[in-house]
Amino acid sequence: MSTAAPRGPAPARHVDGRPAFAGRLIVLERLGIDTYGLEDRHPEPGELRSLARALARHAQRVDDADDELRRAADLVIRRVTRSLNGDHRDVESWGLLRNLGNDIETRAARYHLAVEQLGMAVFLYRQAAERPDTTADHARREAALSRTGAAPAVYHPPARLPASGPPAPTTGAVRH
Repeated sequence: MSTAAPRGPAPARHVDGRPAFAGRLIVLERLGIDTYGLEDRHPEPGELRSLARALARHAQRVDDADDELRRAADLVIRRVTRSLNGDHRDVESWGLLRNLGNDIETRAARYHLAVEQLGMAVFLYRQAAERPDTTADHARREAALSRTGAAPAVYHPPARLPASGPPAPTTGAVRH
């Protein structure tokens, strides 16, 4: 018996005419943006573009794992349904459900890992996207300031008082 996933489309919802497996749906739900064209939202090279690529890649991994899991579940349903209807060709001494169950568990573990990694990618992308001054304009502004010598004022904390107490008042006279 082979536990290979069947060929053909796995059942999935459609959003905007495209199949929406779990990875795409997670990104849509958590960020409100679609994975299609995610890189195009950040045309400038940099952190956000790299994170957008990683996010799209992780979403695709979840989509692939979701598709595999759906196909494997469909295979199990068809084979068990055949047995339910009296066709016992698949019932062998080595156990139909044991092999199919192992296949489902392996695919479910891969799916779970991919979802965890996608969750981290969503978190990192959201943090970077919400951070102020992460645009290329900020980098250009910083570069322009450094070239002109008009560096922004730097905060210097006040000097710490000595541990022995406050400084003695000065009268303006110099002691020798």
